[in-house]
Amino acid sequence: MSKKRITVDEIMEMHEEIIERYGGESGILNRGELEFIVDQVNYTRKSIFWKAAIILRGITCGHPFLDGNKRTALEAADTFLRIHGYRISANDREKIEFILDLAMHGKELDEIVEWLKKNTEKL
Repeated sequence: MSKKRITVDEIMEMHEEIIERYGGESGILNRGELEFIVDQVNYTRKSIFWKAAIILRGITCGHPFLDGNKRTALEAADTFLRIHGYRISANDREKIEFILDLAMHGKELDEIVEWLKKNTEKL
């Protein structure tokens, strides 16, 4: 990610790698949804955690891809946090539980921000 911003192409590349590695159907359903998420992240003046929350909720609940939305959301959010000096420190089970709950029930951004703050560590 250049200049600490995220691009649609970078997220699409992450998605392709995830599908190749773990299986599923490749492809994008709604590029406009992905562009909207990226614009929100890159142009808001909110915190890094808020921006990562936008990525998590946007990709998980917005379903821009045919398959692998939850996996891509976690990867993109963690990658975004890493370029800003943080990483998601929750174990795999905790991440899966959180992302499934988000997908099934939705969450407000401030709830996601709180989870991220509790489950990240500075690099």
